[in-house]
Amino acid sequence: MKKITIELNDETYEQIREITELENLINRHRDKNRSDNYKTEEFVVGCIVDKVEQIKHFNKVNPLIKNNAQAKVKNRFKEIAKNKNIYIKDVADQLDMQPPNISKIFNNVSQPRLELFIKIWIVLGSPPLSQCIYLEE
Repeated sequence: MKKITIELNDETYEQIREITELENLINRHRDKNRSDNYKTEEFVVGCIVDKVEQIKHFNKVNPLIKNNAQAKVKNRFKEIAKNKNIYIKDVADQLDMQPPNISKIFNNVSQPRLELFIKIWIVLGSPPLSQCIYLEE
């Protein structure tokens, strides 16, 4: 394992410290028996690992990367909605659309334009984009 040293200005460090404390508070609230606390350093490492994973994911799904196959961008809105117990009708109602149109998007029959993608993404609770899209060869 490699060790690096970073320098942060006081404001950034304070923000990270506050977020770490909040995360620990939320974890203890969810599980009263939990006594472990994240250290600020562990939180920073977790943030870096998460960002690296995001970058790796988008390198995989970047349709501009040269490859032999013509990949199609697809969404996972249907699975995300199912995991959150959100129904197509609920999404359609919130977006003032017809359920069959949302169903086509959820089933990857058609892909939404960016504006509609963002609206659906918000209705689904703004999950990480790396969970929302993938490439199909």
